[in-house]
Amino acid sequence: ASSSNSNSNNNNNKKKTNGHRKKPKPSGHNARHDHGNGNGHGNGNGNHTTSGFGNGNNTENDTEHHANLGTFRGAFLPSLQSILGVILFLRLTHITSQAGCICTTALLLASTASTLLTWSSLSAIVTNGSIQSGGPYYVISRTLGADVGASLGLLYYSGSILSGSMFVLGVVEAVHCSIRAYYARWGYGFSGHLFWYDSQILSLAIVAATTTCVHFGNRFVVVFSHLFLMVTVLSIVCVLAGAVAFALGIYDGNLQPYDRSPMENLWPRFEPDPFTGVTPDVFSSLALVYPSVTGILNGMSQSHRLKHPSQSIPRGTFWSIVASTGIYLAVCWVVGTTVSNRTLKVDKFVAASLAYPHELIVRAGVVVSALGLVLGCMSTAPNLLSAMADDELLPCLNRLKENR
Repeated sequence: ASSSNSNSNNNNNKKKTNGHRKKPKPSGHNARHDHGNGNGHGNGNGNHTTSGFGNGNNTENDTEHHANLGTFRGAFLPSLQSILGVILFLRLTHITSQAGCICTTALLLASTASTLLTWSSLSAIVTNGSIQSGGPYYVISRTLGADVGASLGLLYYSGSILSGSMFVLGVVEAVHCSIRAYYARWGYGFSGHLFWYDSQILSLAIVAATTTCVHFGNRFVVVFSHLFLMVTVLSIVCVLAGAVAFALGIYDGNLQPYDRSPMENLWPRFEPDPFTGVTPDVFSSLALVYPSVTGILNGMSQSHRLKHPSQSIPRGTFWSIVASTGIYLAVCWVVGTTVSNRTLKVDKFVAASLAYPHELIVRAGVVVSALGLVLGCMSTAPNLLSAMADDELLPCLNRLKENR
């Protein structure tokens, strides 16, 4: 009878501890590196230790309930959306006018090679076990230790917030460029500003709107993100179609026939910027190109929504890198070998001027693309802080765990 009571107590203790989130292992030479099955090892009193990856037996119930996305929707689309941003529409053509198609291609391929190295390392870690909420932080803290995980987690959180700020400013710049272009077309000089501090007020309104969307649930974030990505892809198709039609002489858009100059932007032609007067170089061009291909961690940040993270993250991230690199190279060569060098340097929103059948599609697409990126940053950054609070690594984050 005592033996049966002891067995039942042990079973009850295991049930109680089976749903807890695994704590990260300590770093250093005393850290344990055994990759067990996620179950605790104890003496029957409910105390147990876990380290490394598990097989998913201790996944939280609510995480299992929401983990229903596959490779395409859960990993490929978020990663692709984070790469196809405002740099593609507002900066790539200007970089091509300065660095040339050949040098810009080399910069894109070098940036992609660096991204592929990151992808291969993360894929090797991800395929070794299950992943819970926290994305990159969860993987790093369970592999390299809690100290490294917390440090890189805070850096990734800061980078996500700063990226969101850049995307908000991209929305504001696209709006100002559109207003300025319409006034200039009618012969009026206009700076693009509607009233005092309109950039700041519009930025705050965008942040408030995206925060409200994230607050009401991740379901709305997924729906709006996919809708925004569809508009972005449509805008890219319109730019490429307009550039081809402009090269063939059957469509001019908002450009003039003298703006057509084939093969003028093959080689670098670094000249002072018409607006700032600063002469760029290869390194400044790389500084603009490189951030455009570093959004691959967005798919990993959605790990708590994936049905099979160890399979979906490597596949979805890889194909998003391939697809985005092909799109960047296509825009670089199609536009760079069609439009004159001077036009690309003066008109930084030449993608909208080339768009077929109408420029409003691309102008709206840039705004929608940036809004989708802001939504991604606003939804992934809080999950990272929540995962760090669950591990109780930083005392200042304990209040986040208490308030939930």
